[in-house]
Amino acid sequence: MNRTSLVICLAASMAATVGCASKNYVKQQTTPLINKTNELDDLTAKNTKDIKDVDARAQAGIAAVNAKTADVEQKATAAGQTATSAQQMADAANGRVGVLTNTVANLDNYHAVAETSVKFGFNKDNLTAKSQEALDQLRQHRLHQGLHHRPRRWNRFRRLG
Repeated sequence: MNRTSLVICLAASMAATVGCASKNYVKQQTTPLINKTNELDDLTAKNTKDIKDVDARAQAGIAAVNAKTADVEQKATAAGQTATSAQQMADAANGRVGVLTNTVANLDNYHAVAETSVKFGFNKDNLTAKSQEALDQLRQHRLHQGLHHRPRRWNRFRRLG
């Protein structure tokens, strides 16, 4: 019996030392793991929130830059159109200046339209009949050409007519 009791005692002590784990033991072993997992979950949630916040701010910044770019592009287009208009106006003014320059340059280039000779009697200020007829013919010639202005007479210092 001695032997049997010794075997039973040994088996009981072995079962007690090797036996099943208790709830408290499992709880003690898993609590640090659960705490670390919860801490990592919180950190992941915070990082996800921060990423979404940064993404939202970046999207808002990109939208603002796109709006400013469109505004600047619109202003640049308007400035280009204004510059084109100004260039056209400058070209037109330059053309008019060229025409005016030619006109001014040709002011002194007179050409005879008609020529006649008017003679006064010696020491007289009245025209002879022949001279008056020559002036009338000149007037008729000018009227037929569309020159309705009366001839201008100049003296040395002032315009008379």
